[in-house]
Amino acid sequence: MGRKSKKIKQKPIIGIFCEGKSEKQYLTMLKQKYRSTNVKIEIVDAGLSGKKLVEKAIKSRKHKKFDAVYVVFDRDDHKKEELRACSKLAKTNNVNIIFSSIDFEIWILMHFEPVFRRYTRPELVTRLSKEKYFNQDYSRFKGNSYRSYIFDKVENAMNNATKLYKKNSNWIEDDPFTNIHIYLPRIFDIK
Repeated sequence: MGRKSKKIKQKPIIGIFCEGKSEKQYLTMLKQKYRSTNVKIEIVDAGLSGKKLVEKAIKSRKHKKFDAVYVVFDRDDHKKEELRACSKLAKTNNVNIIFSSIDFEIWILMHFEPVFRRYTRPELVTRLSKEKYFNQDYSRFKGNSYRSYIFDKVENAMNNATKLYKKNSNWIEDDPFTNIHIYLPRIFDIK
């Protein structure tokens, strides 16, 4: 008699499309932390357009047969009309938008402390450059590995983002804003 094989449930193949190196470095750290070989991360040179990032994700989903697709971008200079159009396109094509306002670094700061006020990009860089954060010029650090700084602080960021989301939950209107904490458990199968 032949051996009976057990059917092992396959993890969904997840595609994540980022606009920058910081986002890719961060998500790569999480991919390693949670041993998520099913997650594929790509940097897409979409300029400042979230819409182009969504369009790239839609095309790649068809060719690479991703089960779920996410795009990661921040406010940059997007106007609200652009964000609404991006939201509509993403929703129509089952693409999830992971968004931070004003910048991805608002999420990085949440690994260290709660955030409830607006920051400019220069303010975020200055704050993250301080000794109790990255202890170096953060503008030069961007795009490098986050592992030795925040690898064990992801739960702290999730908790801080949850608190902010209770006050600011409209990604087009609110600043500060992030919804990363909503999608990370789905992507990396975090309980």
